[in-house]
Amino acid sequence: MQQAGALPLDWAREFYHYSHGGWNCVTTTPSDVISLTCSRPLIEWSIRRRLTQLSHVDFIDGKRVTGLLGDRGSITGVYLQSSEFPAAFVVDASGRRSQTPKWLQSQGFTSPPETVVNPLLGYATRRYRLLKPQPDWKVMLVSQSPPHNTRLGYLAQIENGEWIATLGGYGRDYPPLSDRDFLDFARSLASPKFYEAIKDAEPISPIYAHRATANRLRHYDKIELPHNFVILGDAVCALCPVYGQGMTVSALSAIVLRNWLQKEYSHSSTILKYSTFQKKLAKNNLLHWSLATSQDSQFPTTQGRREVSSGGLLSWYTNRLLQLTNSDPHTYTQLIQIVNLLRSPLQLYHPKVILRVVRKSSSKKTNGERYQLKR
Repeated sequence: MQQAGALPLDWAREFYHYSHGGWNCVTTTPSDVISLTCSRPLIEWSIRRRLTQLSHVDFIDGKRVTGLLGDRGSITGVYLQSSEFPAAFVVDASGRRSQTPKWLQSQGFTSPPETVVNPLLGYATRRYRLLKPQPDWKVMLVSQSPPHNTRLGYLAQIENGEWIATLGGYGRDYPPLSDRDFLDFARSLASPKFYEAIKDAEPISPIYAHRATANRLRHYDKIELPHNFVILGDAVCALCPVYGQGMTVSALSAIVLRNWLQKEYSHSSTILKYSTFQKKLAKNNLLHWSLATSQDSQFPTTQGRREVSSGGLLSWYTNRLLQLTNSDPHTYTQLIQIVNLLRSPLQLYHPKVILRVVRKSSSKKTNGERYQLKR
């Protein structure tokens, strides 16, 4: 991917994030939280190219799966438009637009219950020619801040000397699609740096809108499923893309499937317990679902929102912890590792981290308040 133009990104040094009234504290030394920044077409092209090198993978181009072939409670293949394609095992990884609920009903099974938490978030995206000299950062994020600041901006360097600029708005505060209004929306963000970066840059694409952002959880673990068939990825747990978890959670789903298959076949079982897999997958998805929906539920306009406590000790601690990342590089690096799903969120409640947060809060006044710490 780097040979094709993707840029290496050190999230602790080259990611500038504005939230809770300030910019994050970037580190001066390299970290181990490294990924790539590039366009989606480059990612998909790279994955497909890699798959074509695998001798046991075949592609069927120009065909759409239109249904499931079934016989006495077992899936025996799929329909490819007007033809049939037999298969010993079928995996639905078709994403948030999966048609499996409808196909299950046609096979005499019950479609899964759903939980939907919709923040009514809309995006508008455009590409720009990268200005010189290039900035120190490779990705900039100006975050939304619930419950009242609904707007966000994401700006990233990608291949071919380009930027991809995305504006977003919660609660149907959708960014506009005209040139002037797009810039006006960027100017309204919590920090002016996003606007200043693009106001004189050369736009090289139209402005595209995207609004399929609802969190949707299909509870396949709660229903009976036919044999020889499983569902994973966004087809089961589709998360609001603002949190950047989607591809990683789907990759983790594939690992759950791999481990489950290895265990099942090691027992020489003639009948695989497919419901067991869906339950394991549901357990794997639970944390990521909770993180996304609890954040989105802080906006009062979110449909299907969960009850989120706005006060108390935990809320106080979380706010102070996030503020600490604006001045403490060690805490910020820990948070970045957790956001990238490299460490458990429980690390944020380690006694050493709690002590840093408490000491920082007790050493200064915040908005005229003095915190009295009691053992």
